[in-house]
Amino acid sequence: MTEEEIAAALDSAGEARPGASVPGRGRRSSAQSWEDAFAERTVAVEGGHLHWSGSTGQRGTPVVAWRGQVETAYRLSFRWHHGREPEGNVRPTCDYPCCVAGGHLADRVIREGGAA
Repeated sequence: MTEEEIAAALDSAGEARPGASVPGRGRRSSAQSWEDAFAERTVAVEGGHLHWSGSTGQRGTPVVAWRGQVETAYRLSFRWHHGREPEGNVRPTCDYPCCVAGGHLADRVIREGGAA
């Protein structure tokens, strides 16, 4: 997956457009699910951070593709960790570059002091 393909599937805020497709180029994956595709591109590191080793969008946002669909790794991890859809942009709350650990991510609701 090239940066151009990723950028075409992302909106100007760096978030995946619903149903955005990315051509089936890039490295081969044996992933059977979004979780597998995500896990293939992450490494747990000291401090509870989850290092992203996969592709990033034009603004440096970690992105993962599976079965021709693209999603930001931030949104996937947030959804799995918090058990709800994020509202607004999802961003790391720690200083580790591109950390995708669910507990280190915040959406608009959390940033504004709402419940996690």
